[in-house]
Amino acid sequence: MTISNVIGPVERMALANHPIKSLYFMVVGVPQSLTITMVSYMGKLRIAVGTEKGYIDPPKFKSSIENAFEMILKAAHETV
Repeated sequence: MTISNVIGPVERMALANHPIKSLYFMVVGVPQSLTITMVSYMGKLRIAVGTEKGYIDPPKFKSSIENAFEMILKAAHETV
């Protein structure tokens, strides 16, 4: 597991004079069965998930993630 407190770019970046709309970060070729990376770009959080083939049932995982984010959003709105 790796944790970093480095924030992502807060201003729009460009590569060869082409503006970058989104930015994701993924570590590949590592021996973990599950990899989750998060990076902020221009104030928006981007989350990437990678798994070993057959490790997780994709529809069930997607449903679980959607439910978790709905619960987080609902809790955040209740505290405002």
